[in-house]
Amino acid sequence: MKTLNDYLLQTKKTYSFKVKIAGEITNEAESTLKTLLEKYQILEFNKTAKTPVQALPLDFPRIQNSEVNIWDVTLDYPVTSHELTNYIGNGLKINEQRVVVRRPGEPSEEYQQTGKTYEGALLNDPNFKESPSEDFNNYYGDKYNMSFVKALSDDLKAQQQARGELRPSAGIAETTNDLPQGNVSPIAKSRTGPVVKTRNGK
Repeated sequence: MKTLNDYLLQTKKTYSFKVKIAGEITNEAESTLKTLLEKYQILEFNKTAKTPVQALPLDFPRIQNSEVNIWDVTLDYPVTSHELTNYIGNGLKINEQRVVVRRPGEPSEEYQQTGKTYEGALLNDPNFKESPSEDFNNYYGDKYNMSFVKALSDDLKAQQQARGELRPSAGIAETTNDLPQGNVSPIAKSRTGPVVKTRNGK
């Protein structure tokens, strides 16, 4: 049987970040960074990358000709990216423009993930194998055009109904003249006997 502590450990929330610092970082500065983060109870502290010197490093639009050091950090205590940026900049006594802290799931981080590698030029493949398997009928063609026109028609009807301009549909008769007409007259229906036609049609 699980104890209360076991349930608490299973439901415990952690806070993961990517800490990026532009410029050269000595071992002493890295040790200071780890000491600073101890305030939030470090669960993980790993240096994952160090980029070569770049003219315009990604994530640092105001920094030129600099390398970027990246750490994966997981903390036990709640804190925001903005708070960590200010805290690290002040603690390391560096300009905050050199510090970027992001959550791993942010769109800018997803964009930077390394994609698949392919050999040769992609346009040389007539089947475009690198593209996801999509049903292109959802984007063009007769089926797409018909659904597009139907959607526009439905939107127009909804707007007309909201303005009180929607007329009755064609299936609803406004007068007796609009009712479907038969081929047999009411007089012919009232006759009990068979109808005898002469040569003159009378």
